[in-house]
Amino acid sequence: MAEVRLKSQITAYSIGDGPPVIFLHGGPGDTHDYMRRMAEPLFRDFRCIFFDQRGTGGSNNFERTPEQFSLEKLFDDLNAVQDHFDAKNTMLVGHSWGAMYALYACIRHPERFRKAALLNMGPLDAEMERATSEHLISILTDDEKLEWQRLRRERNKARDSRNFIQVETLDKELMRLRVKAWVFNPDLRETFLEEYFQDPPPDREVNKLIWDGRQGWFSWDQLKDVPTKIWLCVGANDSVPVVQAKKVFETVPIARLSVFEDCGHIPWLEHPRKFYAELDQFLR
Repeated sequence: MAEVRLKSQITAYSIGDGPPVIFLHGGPGDTHDYMRRMAEPLFRDFRCIFFDQRGTGGSNNFERTPEQFSLEKLFDDLNAVQDHFDAKNTMLVGHSWGAMYALYACIRHPERFRKAALLNMGPLDAEMERATSEHLISILTDDEKLEWQRLRRERNKARDSRNFIQVETLDKELMRLRVKAWVFNPDLRETFLEEYFQDPPPDREVNKLIWDGRQGWFSWDQLKDVPTKIWLCVGANDSVPVVQAKKVFETVPIARLSVFEDCGHIPWLEHPRKFYAELDQFLR
């Protein structure tokens, strides 16, 4: 895998041969590592391009201010990666927050992206944010709900006081509860957690800066003129309601929708054969 540090201070990676595909990881605040593992079956047929989004992993040399984490800055980063690899009119694959990032990019710079696979996209508006939070809580026991609320309060307090060691510890405990909404099959939850915990921990400061910076930017009317071909992939049991993907499907001019039954937030873990077959077909 080739690694490069761009002038914009973004660290990017490339592996494989064929049509270029840029992968956008979730979070905000995660790193590219899990997306690289997800994309391994595609290395033979596509040039897979990854980068750590600003403030994360190898791209962490940014001042932690709202101005540095605006959507415009994120668009500049994505365009810089695309230009460096000469990946004109390329394809995007985004997961969770990364799917939102991809959709926003297709709205702002549609001429740059001919296809976008949006995997288990995060909540696009306040209504979907509320519904997502409610679902995360609804599948917990009463004791787990109280524990979830306590952990979140302590995690956010530690984040605001910049006690990042404590943030990491509390995030791990939260993920052991969140996994119930992310992975439908109980037999696969430990497998997911083992992989998740081997990656760098999510940066909660970056998460808040980016999440706050995107508020108010999106409207559903913006989707009506997006010319990019969209594939929406969603788990029927994901924490983000399927109704959001259906609304995007009905609004974007050129779109496909796949709803994976008995599936949460990680379709390539729970239904790998079906997932990779449909992703490969879409990218081709």
